[in-house]
Amino acid sequence: MTSHNSVTPDEHRASSAPTSSAAPAPSEATAPSEATAPPEATAALPALIESLDSPESIAAEVSAQLEAFLAEKAAEFEAISPDATAIGEALIEFTRGGKRIRPVLLWWGFQLAGGDVRPTTGTAADVTAGLAQAAGSLELLHAAALIHDDVIDNSDTRRGRPALHRQFEARHQRSGFHGDGASFGVSASIVIGDICLALSEELFERSQEALGGSRPARELRGTVRRDVMVGQYLDVLAEVIPLDDDRIADRAWEVLSFKSAKYSVEQPLLLGAALTGADEDLLAEISGFGLPLGQAFQLRDDVLGIAGDPQATGKPAGDDIREGKRTVLIAETAARISADQLEVLASRLGVPDLTDAEVAECVDMITDSGGLAAVESFIADKHAHAATVVDTWARSGSGAVSAAVSDASARVRIGSAAQDRLKGFATALSYRSS
Repeated sequence: MTSHNSVTPDEHRASSAPTSSAAPAPSEATAPSEATAPPEATAALPALIESLDSPESIAAEVSAQLEAFLAEKAAEFEAISPDATAIGEALIEFTRGGKRIRPVLLWWGFQLAGGDVRPTTGTAADVTAGLAQAAGSLELLHAAALIHDDVIDNSDTRRGRPALHRQFEARHQRSGFHGDGASFGVSASIVIGDICLALSEELFERSQEALGGSRPARELRGTVRRDVMVGQYLDVLAEVIPLDDDRIADRAWEVLSFKSAKYSVEQPLLLGAALTGADEDLLAEISGFGLPLGQAFQLRDDVLGIAGDPQATGKPAGDDIREGKRTVLIAETAARISADQLEVLASRLGVPDLTDAEVAECVDMITDSGGLAAVESFIADKHAHAATVVDTWARSGSGAVSAAVSDASARVRIGSAAQDRLKGFATALSYRSS
């Protein structure tokens, strides 16, 4: 699988999304064509997906499987040593709650590709449990990435609570341990992040016992893991590249796509579809919805990282400036401000002890330059593209077109309930406040 799993710099430049002189947006799969098929085309219509399970019910199924799995692992850790009890406790607490975006999308990918979550014959409970385990494995991959990301960024908080390395630093202090507490916190978090990653793989393999795992699904699961790790490296590299670097915009789009957009939205959908045995054409079509939506999701995250409400985001205002993130938002701003302003912005990115006034001045540059407006335009375009794909799927499922036309225009057919659910979710991802 390659066509829906890579985004090259050339594809960035060839995008049809709104562009500026600074940051050409990367391309995504073109929305399915509505051209009429030749008269001789008589292929049967794909199955109609009337509705999709609710995010709340999916989250409940996944959370139950995830907590049971982690409780089992916590008991194993404790059996090794009572000192290892802290590992299980930390992982159970860290993975509790959250929006469960990736599990929901994996579940929907399975349904959009025709998978029956609760078949009326056979081992229905096993299929539901297996799908919840596969979805839970993505939540563990996400948790591992967050744990390591907070260490890399030296973040103090995560979701309104102390970051895991800060929690273990505090544990060091409370226990009266010898040595440096901060170093102990970082070391413990790196190890726990590694354990979380290993558990993610173990839970996915367990899910395959119920789902009858296929080689394409396992390969795609490996691609998800690879992309988020490579994206993390690209993010680390981008933070030390000068703002006037010729590739600053391309680098920002690469980080956005591979560190977050793909593994947060597109790849969960594709993995769910692959678990049903979906072919390359169907995966490419689902990618046409997932990739632009994932990009809108991460672009919104970048906006919130600069100008979000700390009460909603759980992060201090302007945190991305203090962490030195070279986001698309920063790239768009750098292309629009004066040389003197660029020097000021460059000198402040990545300085953790900036005053609130210094952060506010940077935010003003981002807003006044038009950088923020450019990114909002990108978000609107990406969201609209994803919505267009959903509308095409709904028209294909409405019965208003012939079988030949429908087959030519879409491999996915959905009813109005599924259409409303997908479009509502897309809007929530693109325009959320946290």
